Amino acid sequence: MEKTQEKIWTYDDYYQLDDDKRYEVIEGELVEMSAAPRSIHQIILSNLSYELIHYTRHKKIGRVLVSPLDVVFSATNSFQPDLVFISNEDQQIIDEKKINGTPSLVIEILSPSNPDHDKVRKFKIYEKFKVKEYWIIDPIGESIEIFCLEKDKLLSCCLVRDEQKLESKTFADLSISYNDLLI
Repeated sequence: MEKTQEKIWTYDDYYQLDDDKRYEVIEGELVEMSAAPRSIHQIILSNLSYELIHYTRHKKIGRVLVSPLDVVFSATNSFQPDLVFISNEDQQIIDEKKINGTPSLVIEILSPSNPDHDKVRKFKIYEKFKVKEYWIIDPIGESIEIFCLEKDKLLSCCLVRDEQKLESKTFADLSISYNDLLI
């Protein structure tokens, strides 16, 4: 990811850019996103999207949205997570061009070129803006780790591999494993 540091960037600055590149703004730094994701990333994202959209529509509990979509936490923090869930109670944060606020759930699928981007930098921002649940899916480590917000800290509450079923506070009776996402 290429970084620019000549100024403090805001979401509005980034939105005015007229090029075909994808960016995120992290603590005022404009960060160019990596090239298109690998096939395994897209397979996992497609399968997970299908499962979560089916689940949330059946339960009528909110809306699942898939990247590319800007999620603006503050003027100097806007990301494009792989997937977000917005509960029924928070639908007002969805506007015409972006999510303007904190989703209930954020999911990132790690890129092998820079896993610390999601595991460290973005993790801190998700915690700061009180994302209730954050899933990190690691195609290299073949795992899903779920972090739950407890007393303003995102703490690991579930780690699944292979056929183990995940445990989510947001989706209480959802039954999927890491291997289910590879089908």
